[in-house]
Amino acid sequence: MYKNIAIAYDGSEGSREALEKGIDLAALLPDSKLTVIYVNDEGQERTGYMDIGHASAPVISANVDSNYAQFMPPGIGDDGYRPPNDIDTGRATEYSKHMHNSIQQQLDAKNAQASVLALEGSVIRTITGFIEEQKIDLLIVGNSGKSGLQKFFVGSVSSKLIKDSDCTVLVVK
Repeated sequence: MYKNIAIAYDGSEGSREALEKGIDLAALLPDSKLTVIYVNDEGQERTGYMDIGHASAPVISANVDSNYAQFMPPGIGDDGYRPPNDIDTGRATEYSKHMHNSIQQQLDAKNAQASVLALEGSVIRTITGFIEEQKIDLLIVGNSGKSGLQKFFVGSVSSKLIKDSDCTVLVVK
C-alpha cells in the first residue's frame, strides 16, 4: 500500500488533525516510513506590482531585502518603511524550534516514530518538490477551514497540493 508517507504541518488545527491521522495510519502500516514536514517561507522574497497609469512598478513587502529598494519609484516607501538590510534569521530559527517542538510533543504523546524536517521556500513548490524527490506515496494535509470568498480569493494550500502533487493527497477535516 503506502510505503513513504509525508504529513504537511503548519501548526493549524487542521494540520494537527492531519498529524494525528497520519500517525494512526502509519501504525497500521508498519513497513511505512513517516515524515512530518513544515515549510518556513518567512525569508522568501515577495514583490508585487502596482499599476501606475500605463506603467507597472514593483512594490516590496516587508520580507524583501534592500536590493530591490533601488528599483522603487520616487515616493513609494516614503511612509517611513524601509526594507530590512538582511533577512531576520533569528525569527526563522525561532519558528523552526517552535514547530519542531510542537510536532515532537505530538509524536511523543502517541509514542510514534517519524522524521521531522524543516524546509524553506514557497510552500506549494517546496512540498511538491519534496514529494517528487523523496518519492512520497501519500501526502496528508489538514483542511484549511477557509470557505466562500476567502477560499475564492486566496485559495487553499490543500486544494493547490491536490492539483500539483504527483502522489495521493489525503485531506483531513
